[in-house]
Amino acid sequence: MEISNVRKNELIELAEFVADDFCPKGMIMPEIIATRSGITYNYGEYGTYFDGVLEHDAGEFHIYLNKQNILYQDNTRLRFSFAHELGHFFIDEHRNALKKGKSLHKSYHRLLPKNIIEYEADCFASNLLMPPKRFLQFVHKRKFDFSVIESLSKEFGTSLSATLFKFVEIGNYPIMVVYSENNKIKYHWCSHDFPYKYFKEHSSKKLPPLTVAGDYFINGITCEDAEIVNANDWFSSYEDIRGVKLFEKCIYPTYNNVVISIIWQ
Repeated sequence: MEISNVRKNELIELAEFVADDFCPKGMIMPEIIATRSGITYNYGEYGTYFDGVLEHDAGEFHIYLNKQNILYQDNTRLRFSFAHELGHFFIDEHRNALKKGKSLHKSYHRLLPKNIIEYEADCFASNLLMPPKRFLQFVHKRKFDFSVIESLSKEFGTSLSATLFKFVEIGNYPIMVVYSENNKIKYHWCSHDFPYKYFKEHSSKKLPPLTVAGDYFINGITCEDAEIVNANDWFSSYEDIRGVKLFEKCIYPTYNNVVISIIWQ
């Protein structure tokens, strides 16, 4: 699901304005934004029904946040769900729909939202928690390795995956993020200046075996640190890339037999 660049820029500007207005310094605090905007909220245990939902009743807005199986209320997943629901409030079309009694889809924590309403709220949430100007100020102070992503995640209180996607979008170093499931490449994202575009197993989408992610699926081996791999083990290129080395760092989520690879030169 895509939205136009014009619409995306509108959402980015709106989110950054809200961030600067309510939390001009330090980490963005959704609780402060909600309270100052007259939105009530509560954390509860709601099974697997939703991660967050914004409701409107008699002129009042309330956000329900699901802490089921989450240890702390400042967990990054809860922060993103909170920011997502704030997006439904601050985006005029979403808020007005709720005022008219229409129902918005409940938000769920996913790498990819299922519809345009959720995509817009996710776009808002990402840029609310990681305002682009602040993000870039932090990025430009550091030489890139995976510790930059970890530091950004702690600085902005966001998950590694959300931080990675923001870095792919506006970061200062060419990287690729590959989402693999059951030994197949399901999604990938790369910065505009990442040099390689075609996977070695392009047609089958099978994960190349001589990669860190491939080693996990084939042999069950996990690596905590970034490992050096050959570019031609991952990619095909019209140029001779024999001898070109890349770094690959893997994240191993605990669901759906998934590995997320971060690749950079």
